Amino acid sequence: MIHPNQDELILTQFEEALNQAALSSSTIVNYLADLRAFLRWGQRRLTGGFSLQYVTPEHIRLYREYLVEELKRATSTTNRHLMSLRKFFSFAEEIRFVTLDPAVGVSLVTETDRTKGRTLSEKEAHNLINAAQNGSRAGLIRRDAAILKLLLYTGLRVSEIVDLQKQDLVFDDPGVHLRVGTHQDRSQARQLPLPGEVCRALNDYLQVRPRTSTTDCFFLSQEGRPISSRTVQRIISDCARSVGLKGISAQTLRRTFAMNLLAKTGDVALVSKRLGHQSQSITEQYLAVCEHQ
Repeated sequence: MIHPNQDELILTQFEEALNQAALSSSTIVNYLADLRAFLRWGQRRLTGGFSLQYVTPEHIRLYREYLVEELKRATSTTNRHLMSLRKFFSFAEEIRFVTLDPAVGVSLVTETDRTKGRTLSEKEAHNLINAAQNGSRAGLIRRDAAILKLLLYTGLRVSEIVDLQKQDLVFDDPGVHLRVGTHQDRSQARQLPLPGEVCRALNDYLQVRPRTSTTDCFFLSQEGRPISSRTVQRIISDCARSVGLKGISAQTLRRTFAMNLLAKTGDVALVSKRLGHQSQSITEQYLAVCEHQ
């Protein structure tokens, strides 16, 4: 059960810790104001109760997007809010108020993030895929095309692409499915149906995947090593740049998938399930940011 007073108690403890660290009064005031603004956003936007003790990385990413896309806050202001959350949750983890720090891994805002709320048109998505299929790196064309199609047509996160293993490709009676999230965060594990175009791309890649590698990771470098998140991001940016698309990221492709699925089905619960969100209210907020563009 969520107790609102619990949030005020932990904020009081945090304030005491900041005072003991001899921070200036204005810095402390800003930290607390930023945290209360985050709390108000969560209580107003997310259903089912919202408390600092149960914040997830997805909540912080949504708040980051809310500041950038809806409120149009300056980069410096948004990053101050994020730094306040980092400071608080580091403290909260240290005193075991939270089990894991949800702010770890949520990056600060750059100027290119101003375009991340957009989605791709059908033509833009087609051009992006073509860029991968006509790439200059002959040995990596099939891999890069398969990665882009997975991002565009299943809504996978970059971390999920990197963590994907050969045994996650499941063949059953209804068709081919992908098991996602079983290796890192079982609470977000899900099974995704794969469109025919994605299946063909994965099979094409398997024909050229390095066979001497001892790893079970699905996507590999030419040397047979698991790829990194940076590699996936570079594939996206290189292909986007080659066809004149600016400010395109993995989140752009994930949003495109989400909005296309919503337009096709009108089913927010299905979109939530496919994206691996922990609650439908997170998905509703996620889609609201997309529609705001």
